Amino acid sequence: MGTYKVLALYVLLCCFLFQCFAGGLDTNQTAELLVDASQALGPPISPTLFGIFFEEINHAGAGGLWAELVSNRGFEAGGPNTPSNIDPWSIIGNESSLIVSTDRSSCFERNKVALRMEVLCDSQGANNCPVGGVGIYNPGFWGMNVEKGKTYSVILYVRSSGAINVSVSLTSSNGLQTLAAANIIASVSQVSNWTKFEVLLEAKGNKS
Repeated sequence: MGTYKVLALYVLLCCFLFQCFAGGLDTNQTAELLVDASQALGPPISPTLFGIFFEEINHAGAGGLWAELVSNRGFEAGGPNTPSNIDPWSIIGNESSLIVSTDRSSCFERNKVALRMEVLCDSQGANNCPVGGVGIYNPGFWGMNVEKGKTYSVILYVRSSGAINVSVSLTSSNGLQTLAAANIIASVSQVSNWTKFEVLLEAKGNKS
């Protein structure tokens, strides 16, 4: 209760001072403000300087002005050391079919963190993979704005001790609708070292 009393006293005091100050003014007086905005009086302004406020919060940069749609694309959110933080990536499958870890073996000098996936199942035989396969998925920065008819470039670097058949796809938020998909198929010799792959995905629908 004491706090409310002090606050009320402060407000009343301010009002009282304002009224006293206002009472001493001549209401018939007018004020005139002149602003000289000529270029000769001010410093030169660069033509590349724009008047806008920018701060990297709430994905204003990454996920905003930056056209990248994949959040934590280099698995480096945890810093240069491993094991690293791969959020918001999530695993498709379970521990009996896929083991995911990070190590410092990538082909990039500035980010040595790489994602390692050890697939424990197969497309045939006794240990079949789940329907839809196993892997990882990324929800983007609070979602991805996938629009029908637009083409999206997906670039990844792959190294494997065996032949690969990797599916890259854009899906709806619940994963039930495939908006675009492509397969990357390569032999052992093609991926024994880090190899760059790029696929273009044309969305057949909007992400919902």
